[in-house]
Amino acid sequence: MRKFWQIYEILTLLRDLGYIFCLQMKCPKCGHLYSKVTDTRITADMASIRRRRICLRCGHRFFTNEIVCIEYPIVIKRDGREEEFDGEKIKIGLLKAFKKQAGIKEKVNNIVNGVLAEVISKYPDRIQAKQIGTIVMNLLKINEPVAYLRFASIHKNFETAKDFALEFEQLLLDLPK
Repeated sequence: MRKFWQIYEILTLLRDLGYIFCLQMKCPKCGHLYSKVTDTRITADMASIRRRRICLRCGHRFFTNEIVCIEYPIVIKRDGREEEFDGEKIKIGLLKAFKKQAGIKEKVNNIVNGVLAEVISKYPDRIQAKQIGTIVMNLLKINEPVAYLRFASIHKNFETAKDFALEFEQLLLDLPK
């Protein structure tokens, strides 16, 4: 009888090890926590993974989608308030800066994506709102000088026409010839 229990314990251990190597994902049919991945496919945009699974209890086949969740840094505003990073605010500001230009949606999306990439890579926890504006202006300065001037006039709080003229002169000096 003792040998039976030893064999039973070994089989139970092997079963448990098998579960460890299978990912936990609740079966939608029976609720069992362990399933085996039979097929994995990455979506065309490389943003998510689709997995085909089979439940180890009932044999039901099902799909799961896995996506990356990005944690954005906290933005510290000029008045000291803190809020979550919101790419839509950048997009709204850029749409105003690109007012009445052709093909603005693609340009704005490219700049927003560039800002998001830089903010996430360089500032994982906290960032000043002023730094975000500087990143946007740096991306605009080279590629879109008119939109840069519009955005800079708000970001830098131009109060007189002289402030605008000084920024314009500096832009002319910085632009490649």
